Amino acid sequence: MSQSLNQTAPLEQVAYIITSLAMGGAQKVLLGLLANTPATTKPPLVISLLKTEGLQPAFTKLGVEVFYLELEKPQLIFKKIVELKRILTEHHIKILYSFLHHANLFAVLLAAVSSKPRPAVIWGLHDTPLKKLYTRWQHRALFWLGVRLSSIPYKIILVSERSRQRYLEVGYPASRMELIPNGVAVTNLQTEPIRLARQALRAELGLDLDAVLIGSLTRAVPEKALPVMLDAFAQLSPSQNTHLVLAGEGVDQHNAELQAQITNLGLQDRVHTLGIRHDAQDLIRAFDLASLSSRSEAFPLFLVEAMALGTPCVATDVGDIALILGDKGLLVPVNDSNSLAAAWLQVLAWSETEKQAHVQAAWQHIHANFSLERMQQHHLAVFTEVIAACEANQAWNMRMHHKRC
Repeated sequence: MSQSLNQTAPLEQVAYIITSLAMGGAQKVLLGLLANTPATTKPPLVISLLKTEGLQPAFTKLGVEVFYLELEKPQLIFKKIVELKRILTEHHIKILYSFLHHANLFAVLLAAVSSKPRPAVIWGLHDTPLKKLYTRWQHRALFWLGVRLSSIPYKIILVSERSRQRYLEVGYPASRMELIPNGVAVTNLQTEPIRLARQALRAELGLDLDAVLIGSLTRAVPEKALPVMLDAFAQLSPSQNTHLVLAGEGVDQHNAELQAQITNLGLQDRVHTLGIRHDAQDLIRAFDLASLSSRSEAFPLFLVEAMALGTPCVATDVGDIALILGDKGLLVPVNDSNSLAAAWLQVLAWSETEKQAHVQAAWQHIHANFSLERMQQHHLAVFTEVIAACEANQAWNMRMHHKRC
């Protein structure tokens, strides 16, 4: 049991709100936060706005109670909110902790219609906002609303320093902000799981055991800049027996645009698109190199996991990636396929001694700075602070204090 979760009362009084349980970084962070919950506590309550396939089995395995609002069925919304209000009262919920923008706005609404004493709201922000990436009016409206309502949550938790700076620039209040970097479970490096994972993935793809795999757990969205990664990979000679493995939402055979890019570059025999996978750790262990070509990130969990599992990393210098990698991986400029390809070749040219030195240093770096326990402890401290502040406020004055609790 993690020592970070040995105070049960605050945990029992938090409900977590997220847009969906689809495969994604924020969802994995929530899973990590709920891991090792003591058996003496009530099952954690997670509210999902959408009923989307993805990580439901993982949440079920943790014993999490999931309430689906099912916003995709508008006719049920009123009934669902009434039911949800009852559940919050029965669970004595004092904090609504939301993940991602849609969930943040819903948390404000739910707190407003909840019975008194109303729960405090904590927002979670897992991106670095760039206006050029908000191409749809719906996204721009959502962002605008977030800025206007950002004085309501008691705390705003951000996962990266660069994200914090950007949200400050657009008008979010500094007084509400709390920086909590993402964390992963860090276990001792073992060669046997790596060997088995390498064999299994190469067998699945029909490749020789000596095939060199560059891998990325990503999504088919503009900010991930997959065309840049494909252009970089096209520069690597087929004679080097290199293959690019892409996995994640929308990164599959059904993505016509992505498959056309792969075909146009003549890479259809060397690029493997796996779609959503539930064996992320085994995939990462099987990679010779983990990489991101993103033009926008906050704190990508994929790189933290890769370093914790012994896989060298190359990524673009966005978000807090420089902080994650330190000098234990290679950074390249955004939208620069030439630099990305060169960095890959540099890592693949390491001797076994050089590789192991980098792997061990990276593991130590993650263990010291970005462990799951560290993340859990910080959240628990915030929950305790917010509950204490709200209880004190209610004792002094039985009304909402600036609508925060």
